[in-house]
Amino acid sequence: MYKRGLTYLIVIGMLILQCTMLPAFAEAGPKSAPLSQGGFQDGIVRVRLLSLGNPSTLKLTFSGAYTVNGQTLDSGSTATVSFNKSTGQLSLTAGGAVSNLGASFRLTRLSGGVKIAQSRVPQNIYPGDLQFTAKGSTLYVVARVYIEDYLYGVLPYEMGNSSGLEALKAQAVAARTYTLNAMKQATALFDLVDTTADQMYNGTPSGNENCRRAVDETCGIAVKNGGEYTATYYTASNGGQTETVKNAWNVAGPDYLIIQDDPYDLSNPDARVLSVRVSGSNPQSSRLAGLLNKKAAAAFGDGAAVTAVHAITPHSPRFAYPSRLYGKMDFEVSYTLNGQVATGIITFDIFSELEGALGMSINSTKNELWSVTQSGDAFVISARRYGHGVGMSQRGAMQMARMGYTYDQILGFYYPGCVRVLYTLDMPLLPTDAPLPTAEPFVPETAAPLPASPVATAWVSTAEGSLNLRAAPDSHAKVLRTIPQYAKISVYETGDTWCGTVYEGTEGYVMTRYLSFAEITTPTFAPATPAPSVPPVGLSATVTTEKGSLNLRREPKNSAKVLCTIPQYDQVVVLDKGDTWCRVVYEGIQGYAMTKYLTFAAIEQPTAAPPAVFVEPMRELSMPVLGLVNTPLSTLNLREGCSTDTRILLEIPKGQYATITAVGDTWCAVTYQGVSGYCMIQYLEFALYE
Repeated sequence: MYKRGLTYLIVIGMLILQCTMLPAFAEAGPKSAPLSQGGFQDGIVRVRLLSLGNPSTLKLTFSGAYTVNGQTLDSGSTATVSFNKSTGQLSLTAGGAVSNLGASFRLTRLSGGVKIAQSRVPQNIYPGDLQFTAKGSTLYVVARVYIEDYLYGVLPYEMGNSSGLEALKAQAVAARTYTLNAMKQATALFDLVDTTADQMYNGTPSGNENCRRAVDETCGIAVKNGGEYTATYYTASNGGQTETVKNAWNVAGPDYLIIQDDPYDLSNPDARVLSVRVSGSNPQSSRLAGLLNKKAAAAFGDGAAVTAVHAITPHSPRFAYPSRLYGKMDFEVSYTLNGQVATGIITFDIFSELEGALGMSINSTKNELWSVTQSGDAFVISARRYGHGVGMSQRGAMQMARMGYTYDQILGFYYPGCVRVLYTLDMPLLPTDAPLPTAEPFVPETAAPLPASPVATAWVSTAEGSLNLRAAPDSHAKVLRTIPQYAKISVYETGDTWCGTVYEGTEGYVMTRYLSFAEITTPTFAPATPAPSVPPVGLSATVTTEKGSLNLRREPKNSAKVLCTIPQYDQVVVLDKGDTWCRVVYEGIQGYAMTKYLTFAAIEQPTAAPPAVFVEPMRELSMPVLGLVNTPLSTLNLREGCSTDTRILLEIPKGQYATITAVGDTWCAVTYQGVSGYCMIQYLEFALYE
C-alpha cells in the first residue's frame, strides 16, 4: 500500500504542476522567431520523382513549350519517353519521330509545365525542366523546379488548403528550410525525393489559394539555429508532447528539439485519438472485461473475477523525465475469489498486452502517449500521437492559428531558439507563375531626389515577366506600377540593390538585379581605394579558394557587408584590379572580392594605341531578347568587336541566357553580367525579331 500511495502522490503532484504551469504559459504566449536578412541562395531544387518507380515508358503532355536536342515541343503536344533497361538507352517519340538520346537528356522548359500520365496525380503540372538519367537498369527522373513553385505542390499534400493561413505559413517555412538543407547535402543527381521519405510532392495542383498565399507571404524565408539550417522535422500530431530525435530514431539529434508539453496539439479536436471507456462499478461491461479477469486469475489465483476498478495509472516511461511515453498501466481493482472480496493491483504492458487487444494502435513504431481521465464512475483510456512526434505538430500549428498566434510564434514554439532568415532565391530557369513582389528581398535604403539627367540605360530582365516600380527603395514600399519585360528605361541613380528610374512619367525605384545595363556614362560606385591607372575592364577571372566559395562585399574591406557568395570555380567580370581587392560583377551584382582568391586569364598589355575595333552594320532591336548559348564547346566568347581576332571580354557558359540588343548578318550585340560585347549569331538561340 505504501508503494501504491507514493505512486499516486507523484501522479497527483505532476497533474497539479501541469495545471499551475499551463495557464501562465498560455498567458505569456510562445516567443516569436526573430527575422534577419540573408544573402542569395540557389533557388532551383532537384526532386527525384521516386513515386514513378523505375518505369520503362512515360507519357508526357506539354502545357507549355519545351526544347530537347534542338527540337521544340509546343504546348498541347505529347511525347513518350522510353527506357531500355537492358541497354540503358533512352529515346523520345514526339510528332511521329523517334530520337535516340543516349543515357541522359533534359527536357528544358521555355514556358508552362508538363504533365506525366504515370504520376500519382496525372492532372498536375510539373513547372520545370525534366532530367532523365539512366544508371545501369535504373531510370532517374528528376524535376528541376524553382523552390517556391515546388512548395506550391508540397503544402496541399503535407497540410492541406483548409488549414489556417498562419499554420500554412509555418509549414511553408519548415518545408522551405528542409529543402534548402537537403540541397546543401545533395547527391550528384538530385536533392530530395517526392515521397514521405522527404516531402510529399505531386507537381502543382490547381486552386489551393491558401497554400499559394502562405508560400508567397513567406517567400525566401527559412529558419536557422546556431547559424545552420534548423532541423525542421514535422509530424501530424505529437499527442500533447514533442519528442527528441534520439528517442524517436535512436540517433543523435540537435539539442534544441526537446521534449516539451504541447497544449495546442492536445486541445485540437482534430488530433488523432483512440479511446476505450471502463466502468468503475461494472468493469465486466467493458471491452477490458476478459483481459482483467485473465490477468486477475494470473495474479490472485484461478477463479478471481474483477468486480470494480478504483483507479487506472499509466507509469514507467520509456525515456527520461519529462517523457510521458509510458510503457505500463496499473489497475487498482476489487475482485472476488472463493466467495471472498479483496483488492489488488493488476499491471499491464501497454504495447504488448493492451494496444492490440483494444485496437488502439496509431503508429507502427508503438510510440503513442497513453493517458487516463476520470468522469464520474468511469475511466477513459486514450492513446494519442500520429507520427514520430519530433519538431512541429501540424495539428498543434493549426490550433495555434485558430487561437490567433502568428506563424513566427508557431515556429518559435516548435523550434526553440530559431531565427528566421530572409534569402533571395536565384531562379535561372525561364518564367514561372510565382508572383514578382515576393521575390524581392527586404533591403531598405534611404530614398533621395533623383538627379536631373540619367547615368545609364537598362532593360528589364526578370524571370517573372515584369518588374515592380516602387515608391521607395524598399521591398515593402508601395508598388506604383509594373514595368514590362524587356522595356527600355533610363536609370538616374544606381546602387547595389536599388536603382532610381522614371518610367512613362512615374518616378520610382526598381531592383538592380533585374536590370541588364548598357554602358554607364557616369561612374556611380567609386572604390574606397585607388583603382589601377589602366583598369582591365571586362577581364575574366575564376574563383579559386580553399573554403569553396568567395564573399562578394559592398566595399573593399573584410568588415563590409557580404552581398552574396560566389561558388568555387565560378567566373566573375573584373572591372578594377588592385593588389588586395578587385571590383567585380557576378550575376549582375557589383562588389569587391579579394584578389588573391581570383585566377586571371592572361592579358596582353598594349604597347601602343590599339587599332579601331571592327563592328559590322547592325540593326538595333526595339526590344531586347534573351538568347540561349548553344555552342559545341562549354562556353561562348563575348568579344570586343565583330571578329575572332578581337579581345575576349568574358566567356558565357553554355546553357546560360544573354541579352541581345542588336543583330547583324554574322554577329550580334550582347550584354551578359553587365558586360557588353559581340557574339556570333550561330551559337545563340533566340526568338525571331522584326
